Amino acid sequence: MSPTTHGKSGPHSLKDVITDLRFPDMQDLAEHLYFNPEQGMIWLGDKRMLLLHAEAFGALRQELLETLGVEKTRGLLTRIGYLSGTRSAELAIKTRQSGSQLDILAAGAQIHSLCGMLEIEPVRIEVDPHKGYLYGEFIWKHSLESDLHLATHGQSHDPVCWMATGNSSAFLTRLMGKRILVREAECVARGDAVCRAVARPVEDWEDADDDLQYFQPRSASSDRKPAARSEFAGMQQGKAPFGLEFEQQPHVELDRPVGSSAAYHAVLHKILRVASTNATVLLLGESGVGKTMFAHEVHANSRRAHAPFVEINCAAIPDTLIESELFGVQRGAYSGATEARPGRFEIADGGTIFLDEIGTLSMTAQGKLLRVLQSGELERLGSTKTLKIDVRVIAATNENLAEAVKEGRFRSDLFYRLNVFPVTIAPLRERRDDLPLLLDRFVNHLCQQHGRQLVGITPRALQAILDYSWPGNIREFENVIERAVILADDGDTIDLRHLAGLEANQGERQSGTVSWDQAPGIGIRLPEATTSPEGCNDSAAVGPSLDQTAARLLQQRPVSLNEVEDAFVRAAMHLAQQNITRAAALLGLTRAQMDYRLKKMASKGSGDN
Repeated sequence: MSPTTHGKSGPHSLKDVITDLRFPDMQDLAEHLYFNPEQGMIWLGDKRMLLLHAEAFGALRQELLETLGVEKTRGLLTRIGYLSGTRSAELAIKTRQSGSQLDILAAGAQIHSLCGMLEIEPVRIEVDPHKGYLYGEFIWKHSLESDLHLATHGQSHDPVCWMATGNSSAFLTRLMGKRILVREAECVARGDAVCRAVARPVEDWEDADDDLQYFQPRSASSDRKPAARSEFAGMQQGKAPFGLEFEQQPHVELDRPVGSSAAYHAVLHKILRVASTNATVLLLGESGVGKTMFAHEVHANSRRAHAPFVEINCAAIPDTLIESELFGVQRGAYSGATEARPGRFEIADGGTIFLDEIGTLSMTAQGKLLRVLQSGELERLGSTKTLKIDVRVIAATNENLAEAVKEGRFRSDLFYRLNVFPVTIAPLRERRDDLPLLLDRFVNHLCQQHGRQLVGITPRALQAILDYSWPGNIREFENVIERAVILADDGDTIDLRHLAGLEANQGERQSGTVSWDQAPGIGIRLPEATTSPEGCNDSAAVGPSLDQTAARLLQQRPVSLNEVEDAFVRAAMHLAQQNITRAAALLGLTRAQMDYRLKKMASKGSGDN
């Protein structure tokens, strides 16, 4: 590896250009791959793997193309690759946490090769000492996807290494803490000499939306691009949230979910599946996880998308007014009711009504709501006239409604009516892969809302955001980012001092062995370091734990404790170059104890002979 620099206009314009990156030995990664054929299991790290014939994968790919078409197949394979790339990044960080940033970056290519998909040869990597990763160019050799496509379909008009694109994008995004898009510029299946991939931050691609649409599931009945829109509007021209240049894009309203995590995709698949029906949807999850955004997603993908969407927070309306708000009021129904007024259900006729915090409804309101769900009929307060309505109901709660039924606070018949299609939304702490996308969206929206012109976010502030557990979920996240936008001056970058509420977490967080300030800094973010037990050597925390090693060994074959003890004694002697005192120290023994074990092993050896 030989970084070179060019540029003379000042320290912020200098770039480290790496053109001869050599990969380290991949034995450390290969050691995480093990087989347990007796139980039918293969593992890579702590994730179970599948050994599949290439021809079988090719047949599956061909059938997907014939049944779903190119666009949907590309999206499906891209998302599969994206999930795989995220897991590869976790393994790379865990395995090479004590290595250099380039060693961790190289692990992504080596894991890809270990999985039999392709060989990656780096051509050029550009990094900025202050901003991190800017540009990467790679050659993909022996691509399985390209070879299979040529064998079954012949030459293509477009690049076809879709899983590799998703995998590489996810790997780099996870490592850098900001969204990186990998695009295949040349492809053997297209008739090019090689498959060549280029990786840049999303904001550096002028037409990123053309590719980003494949990273999000799409409704089977709609060609809408759910979350492929650019999220970089509202920032000062020339800077992106992470300090890299980009061109301004049209403003996007903050009413739809975005994400890239497996948990997000699982929810979105359910949403898109049910959206085109008229079924009642019950959104479950902790407070602040974004249930309203997912309700918008249901409506936007439904056949009622152009009809009214009416939201009502049941907890914000007093019990005495909830019935009139929901079902309307007839003139003279009570003192002060001087004119008839339609309720929310009437306003939503033909469209969708979203009942948030439905668990707070009174028993009377629950009874009337049950009638609407059963018959599609309601009566205004003070009226005897029955009105027929056609409304799709989406309900949401952070309560356990089944428990509320047992406690007598919620009607069981209403619960069963609402629980037609329940969707549980995971908390933000289980969707960390979504944070870079959410950060981009909120920063840009809030800059527009408050008239701020910010130029980015510092790496240490970004790291703090990614390490925090966010107990208040997206609502807390939005509030913290809004405070940061307000506290930061125009032309400034968001820094730790602007992230009010996260300071308490900083004392516990450690950035690991690779620093943001280490040059040539690519900007890889390591996870929190765990505290070693008292008296334990810190170096022992690096690499697989003893429990993981034991589990891996036992999955391969039965092992006796005597074998384990003897193996550790031999290993310690080898590392200590046969010095008994040093070997004893490695195992926490006295020299006398070590002598005893060596003599015991020697006697067993002579007895066997």
